[in-house]
Amino acid sequence: MMKTEFEDLIHGSVTDEEYELIETVYMWHPAIRNTSGKEEVAELYKSFGLVIFKDMYPRAMKLKEIDEEIRSLNRAKDSLIAKRERLKKGA
Repeated sequence: MMKTEFEDLIHGSVTDEEYELIETVYMWHPAIRNTSGKEEVAELYKSFGLVIFKDMYPRAMKLKEIDEEIRSLNRAKDSLIAKRERLKKGA
């Protein structure tokens, strides 16, 4: 979601720094659904303001870190599998 799209949903504006916090929660917090996430985030902001995002941010960041680690491990695994296949073929 773009900042302007979020601002349209809340009928207001936020700073770039505030939006970065909101976007992190939108992208990574496990309570935000993929299908209705934009509307959920807008409703959270309209109901509770920025404070709810500050509370949700640490969990969102932890999930982001875990997902990044999983992707890194998957890349390492894929690399090892490719190396194993090359060795099997005598390369």
